[in-house]
Amino acid sequence: MTALQIDTKLCCGCRICELACSFHHCRLFSPEKSSIEVSNDYVNGEIEVIVTSTCDTCKGEAELLCVLYCPTGGLKGVDKHHGE
Repeated sequence: MTALQIDTKLCCGCRICELACSFHHCRLFSPEKSSIEVSNDYVNGEIEVIVTSTCDTCKGEAELLCVLYCPTGGLKGVDKHHGE
């Protein structure tokens, strides 16, 4: 089983993962439909990425779309049973 691993140090906060995720769920680019929520704290420069319980690790897709389209490599699919 694949799990999503997030490296917030690599995340640039672009929210492309939200768009890719929403496309998987409803074939629309609508961040409100995404299982990923990215928030930027512009005061201290921190980025938080939350994956909600609606994430199905892109069931039915050839790849995890958020991982595929992440421009910085901040998202990675890992095998839950073997680490990577």
